[in-house]
Amino acid sequence: MDDKKIYNLGLICGRFGHIHLGHISLIKPSLLLCKRTLILVGSAQESKTLRNPFTIDTRINAIKKCFPNTSEETLIIKKLNDLTNEFDFSVDWGGYVKQTVEKYMGQFADFMVYGNDESRDKWFTNVDISCTSKLILPRDLLPISATMLRGFLLIDDKKSWEKYTPELIHDMYDDLRIELLNVPIYSQIYNELSNSSKNINDFFNVYEVYEKKDKEEKLSKIL
Repeated sequence: MDDKKIYNLGLICGRFGHIHLGHISLIKPSLLLCKRTLILVGSAQESKTLRNPFTIDTRINAIKKCFPNTSEETLIIKKLNDLTNEFDFSVDWGGYVKQTVEKYMGQFADFMVYGNDESRDKWFTNVDISCTSKLILPRDLLPISATMLRGFLLIDDKKSWEKYTPELIHDMYDDLRIELLNVPIYSQIYNELSNSSKNINDFFNVYEVYEKKDKEEKLSKIL
């Protein structure tokens, strides 16, 4: 079967905090077209923060649960620390990602998959990706984000959470919610929602205030 696959190595890079059906739509084509697929789980050094509340082990385990019949030789999942933080896409970032892929796999990817709201190919020089094909999938086909999932967890809207997540991780709901509520900043957001109806719009109204401050602080460290 592998000798019929077009590419040797597919690359998918993201924070996966946590995995949802949008991520699955990126991973499946790579598994179909590539002999091996490498997932780099970014911000691996972070947990218990606003944008990365879950531990790296939780994020990786959730991905693995979605592909129980795929061998570890075919789907390789590795950690990727930030250079400084997740907003740092300096000229060094692409080189760092390329070196990381080569360290793990002995070669760079000849296939990359990502969403159309992200310019992953712009991380690299033209020379670096001259032999790399790209598959760019429209994000608006499935309008969901890991932030929204965390909102559903926080307000305990299991039905909505399940709608956008793979069935194979549905048994993780309670554990994920407990882990999220044990993150101080999410506990604080939850308390701020206590006098509201606790719907997803309420969550985003509060979350976006924290997110703006978080982004400004992180950008100030890399400018």
